[in-house]
Amino acid sequence: MSDRGRSPAPSGGGGSGPSQRSSKSPHGSAGSRGSSPSRSVAGTQGLAPQGAAAGWKSGMGFDPAKPTNREDRGNTRMELPPDAYLTGTERSKFTLRGNKFNTEGKPANVEVNQYRMKSFDFTKKIYQYDLFKVTISPASEKKQVVLKKLWVHETTKRAMAGYNYPMWIFDGRKLAWAAVLVDRGELRFTVDLDDGRRPPGAPAREGNKFLVMIRQTKVIKVSTLQEYLNQNVSFNVEVQEAMNFIDHLIRQFPSQQMLSLKRNFYDENERGKPLAGVNNVVEVHKGVYASVRLSHNLVQGGIGLALNADVANTCFWGGKNTMDVVMLSFLASCDPKRWFGLNQVSVAQHLRPIQHHSGKWSSSDAFKQLRKLVRLKFKVHHPGRYDKDKVYSIRDFVFDQKYGAEGGNAKTVTFEYNGKQTSVADYYSQKYKAWLKYARLPLIDTGKGGHIPMEYAIMEPMQRYPFKLNPDQTAAMIKIAVTRPQVRRADIENKVAKLRHREDPYLREYGVSFEEKFTKTDAKILPPPKVDFGQGSGSADPRFSGRWDLRGKKFWKQNSAPLQNWAFIVMDNCVDFPVLQAFAKLFRQTFLGHGGKCPQDAMLLNVPANAKHDIAEAIVWAHGEVRRARGYTQLLFVVVGHKNSPHYIRLKKSADCRFGILSQVVNSEGVKRNSGQYHSNVCLKVNAKLGGATSRTMAPWRSQPTYFPKDRPTMIVGVDISHAAPGGNAPSVASMTMSVDRDATRYAAMVETNGYRSEMLLPSNCHFFFGQLCKQWMVGHDNAFPKHVIYFRDGVSEGQFAQVIDQEIAEIKRYFRGAAPKMELPKFTVVVATKRHHIRIFPQNGDKNGNALPGTLVEKEVTHPFMWDFYLCSHVAIQGTARPVHYHVIADEMNVPVNEFQKMIYHQCYSYARSTTPVSLHPAVYYAHLAGNRARAHENVATSDGFRAGGKGHELIRDKVAKGQSVGTMPGKDDDSPPLLQLGGRPSGDGGPVEGEMRQRDFFRGTMWYI
Repeated sequence: MSDRGRSPAPSGGGGSGPSQRSSKSPHGSAGSRGSSPSRSVAGTQGLAPQGAAAGWKSGMGFDPAKPTNREDRGNTRMELPPDAYLTGTERSKFTLRGNKFNTEGKPANVEVNQYRMKSFDFTKKIYQYDLFKVTISPASEKKQVVLKKLWVHETTKRAMAGYNYPMWIFDGRKLAWAAVLVDRGELRFTVDLDDGRRPPGAPAREGNKFLVMIRQTKVIKVSTLQEYLNQNVSFNVEVQEAMNFIDHLIRQFPSQQMLSLKRNFYDENERGKPLAGVNNVVEVHKGVYASVRLSHNLVQGGIGLALNADVANTCFWGGKNTMDVVMLSFLASCDPKRWFGLNQVSVAQHLRPIQHHSGKWSSSDAFKQLRKLVRLKFKVHHPGRYDKDKVYSIRDFVFDQKYGAEGGNAKTVTFEYNGKQTSVADYYSQKYKAWLKYARLPLIDTGKGGHIPMEYAIMEPMQRYPFKLNPDQTAAMIKIAVTRPQVRRADIENKVAKLRHREDPYLREYGVSFEEKFTKTDAKILPPPKVDFGQGSGSADPRFSGRWDLRGKKFWKQNSAPLQNWAFIVMDNCVDFPVLQAFAKLFRQTFLGHGGKCPQDAMLLNVPANAKHDIAEAIVWAHGEVRRARGYTQLLFVVVGHKNSPHYIRLKKSADCRFGILSQVVNSEGVKRNSGQYHSNVCLKVNAKLGGATSRTMAPWRSQPTYFPKDRPTMIVGVDISHAAPGGNAPSVASMTMSVDRDATRYAAMVETNGYRSEMLLPSNCHFFFGQLCKQWMVGHDNAFPKHVIYFRDGVSEGQFAQVIDQEIAEIKRYFRGAAPKMELPKFTVVVATKRHHIRIFPQNGDKNGNALPGTLVEKEVTHPFMWDFYLCSHVAIQGTARPVHYHVIADEMNVPVNEFQKMIYHQCYSYARSTTPVSLHPAVYYAHLAGNRARAHENVATSDGFRAGGKGHELIRDKVAKGQSVGTMPGKDDDSPPLLQLGGRPSGDGGPVEGEMRQRDFFRGTMWYI
């Protein structure tokens, strides 16, 4: 056996061989779902790689941000504007800013984490080249890896030496750019990747010689980008190509000096900070996020482009650890109760196979977790080894039925060596004089590289850690990542300095320069509102503190349904009866003190022994007790032992969809503390669930008593769509909320499945949601239809803005035409709200922590050059640096006054029903998030399937994948998704008080059940 970079167990000769791996109706209504809307993708046909064959087509030919296929994803780092996804000259699709700048807010000076681009040589001719390879024999590596090797090979350098080769920009796939034109527009040469590495006289390896063709395809017209920024041309392919070139130009030099992951750069020589835990091998590296964006800075001295830079905190595996140490740390983080404190000897017992009654062996739980480490890269180091620089990848860990109870370790895995069967452990001792300490640990299967003992495998540094952090790690991550503005700013500036823009030869080649400091811009501070409460209790005036007190305050609107048929149950015996009795008594006193209606004390129910740990059985029993004593149950308090209780999902499924009763979960620690503040916070939720409203904010202008006067009845809608964890087969869930009162303090909500990873509301959901919610809105508005609809949409990228208008808004208009054919259609204002961005505001005069004051509005520098968008910081950050919300007004048929509209958004953030602080996002969207998350409990699946969404759902799906278990058939986007269970459920029909039951179920559907 040759040992050139290989370890034992080659194929054949007794080696171990490869390891064994092991029609739809909307929520609560009948009717057809309708087909999934087709997605419109901007761009033309894609580029097909080829050699000298005819039919070759030039140009990018694809949308670099939203590719149509997985094979060629294009440049996904580019931040393209919404109009980049429109065909033709549809610029009128979106609302333009014009002169819509706020004129009433108090002026303020702030800085933003962007660096203006000061100059670019727009006169320079830039040629784009396509790089093709024609293999002499099939390549054994991935195309992208081969292309990168070809590009830096000495043969390539010699062939391009006369064409200013070092200054070429290469995208790592097939495009290159240079400010020089090659002779006849094409170069051809052959590269042998073994050239200079093959021993003298040795034959060439098959598949390592390539014919390379570099062909000039077009000239990049960067001046077209200038024309676009000046609004002389619409966004077109030439503008897109110019932005693609600039993105690669900015990244070329940093990528050669640092580790590049998508839009982030990391200094590989900088030490990371380890997360919590003994021998923890996960560490956090602070990198820099860097992206070129269009910018509203033409007037301020820029050229319409800027570099947005931010801190990127990313978890990596700590390098230089042996894989046995990595394994111990990883298992301890997966399940500390079972695997914390193990060593290399004791862990072997947990990794051994488990035998079933059939006699077959299967992987243990620890071994299944171990398999999550596949694809990690490592080098091999042990006494006597000379090839220490070869990098291997973990393909799997050895497992086979033939190894029995011991599993595939260095003692049981054998292969033919020197004419006889030899174990892996004996091979190392005989050949290298290297004796294994932990021969009972599973062997690493590297495929062609053979089987490697874990103690000899040294992990390569700077490999991303892809798994969900455990609670201890999460807490440690937060301490590292969450920093005050001054610290964050210093980190950004330090990381940007490492990009070395002043030394960048590629930037110098194209005349690019950036300002060296954060960009200063004018901002406005919107006046904070007063928060009105019920009659006789006055109002709160938080000013810029971002917090107010409920003491002595009565709800703006008390609960419309008196709290009388209510009860408490305790799960898992987590609190004693006297403690529960004291809590229930003080809660009622607090609720009455805030103006709530509660004519009777709660029933304190002692759950039978057989149901104390089964929430579904406990609810059935408790519901029956309340029915017998008081009629149908209104509200059930459930005391649980801790946060994230496993009872939650089953509780909400039973309460929401089986009985149609309101439920309120309280933590045992809160019950034991029995503090007034905790009671007030719970009272907020209970009052909202029972039809009340916590507070309201008055319109800031004196001419109208509310934001939405009677002559312009206005409906506010919030929409969000959430998806299952990557790899999960749960359907997407759509949620819509709608204001139902004139002050927009109460929001009804509808939820339903929405296909599979479909980003747009399905037509059936649009019609059903809007039809049901509109009826509730009309009850509070004299049975009239609205004249103005403000539609807040979350969770869509710039590429989907047009689809929101063309599909969702079009469907709602179609509903109005059907419901009231003779009525003039309401005017729509459509706003996309998102927090998924890297813009931060650094004020000269901020709050005590250095953050922007609530009400800080930024409309320049970080905004689009001519579309109407703005950044609004409406909250006070409890910790870290505040993240403003980016509001993009994509349609405005009402032509709303900018001052009033921005103040309305800001002030309504103070009327969020379950807090005494302003929230960062408009409540309509916030409530849609809550309803969508709650809807996961309404899926018609067995509880034994476990969590299907959220952090726990993500982790369980990853566990199944790691264990080789199927998560079910992966449906396509156009497949119908099974409906959720009916909200409010159906009457039991068991002879109970059906009338009261129906009244409660109908009331449940119309209240803020999701709060």
